[in-house]
Amino acid sequence: MAARSATDQGKGLAMAVLGVLILTPDTLIIRLVDIDPWTFLFWRGGLMFFGFVVLFAVRYRLGIFRQFYRIGWFGLGAAMVFTINAVCFQLSVQNTQVANTLVIIAMTPLFAALLSWPLLGERVARHTWVAIGICLLAVLAIFAGDLDFSGGVAARFGDLAAVMAAFGLGGFFVMTRIAKDTDFGPAVALSGPITALIGLLVAPGLLVTPPQLQLLLVLGLAILPASFWLLTLAPRYIPAPEVSLVLLLETLLGPLWVWLVIAEEPPFTTLVGGAVIVSVLTWHSLVALRSARQT
Repeated sequence: MAARSATDQGKGLAMAVLGVLILTPDTLIIRLVDIDPWTFLFWRGGLMFFGFVVLFAVRYRLGIFRQFYRIGWFGLGAAMVFTINAVCFQLSVQNTQVANTLVIIAMTPLFAALLSWPLLGERVARHTWVAIGICLLAVLAIFAGDLDFSGGVAARFGDLAAVMAAFGLGGFFVMTRIAKDTDFGPAVALSGPITALIGLLVAPGLLVTPPQLQLLLVLGLAILPASFWLLTLAPRYIPAPEVSLVLLLETLLGPLWVWLVIAEEPPFTTLVGGAVIVSVLTWHSLVALRSARQT
């Protein structure tokens, strides 16, 4: 495994943290929009694609088409994997308890770590395994009181969909690490039309109110392109499991946004578990930076 410089470690960590911070209001917007999940997928996917096109047009100008061409068939495969994450997340939320979904999604760093070893030859550092384990326990503690595994077939299908969503996101980060010399933002962009098509085929209707459209525009044209582009670039500098670990910040910050805007106070366990996650991620980042300086 190639040694990482402290500069790469810091750059990758900064991209991941900034990407997650931009992404955190998405849960709040989903609550405020309050429409059928498949209708939401249609608007989310379509608007995200146009948001990425604008972002790439500013960044690459006339070279935008070359960026889409560069990802090749491997990039198209990555787009499909990212689509699996987006669609399965919606299916999970629709069929099982939200707490179940969030706890299972927290397995993303574990999947990324398990895939990184055979596909990249990157042995996951011991401190990363420790951080993954503690964060998983913290997430489990946050939602322990709300977990419900007593449901029927639909609930079990929702739990399985959450597993697939976590696997898809972890797998996508590993794929971006495999081709780390290529900007895989276009792969996320291409997942937008695929997601929108799935939503179009399944949604009971596509009409939204003007206030709902305003929120969807903010999410699709700004939040999703900016956040996922940064999260896609981060694995070029740090291992995929570390990027996935940073994503767990959303477990804490997402409910806080809901609390601040619509006064839905998070449980005490969320605050305690969130504090543990932030502390562990801070410790992990410091250890990783120190290790990078020593190589």
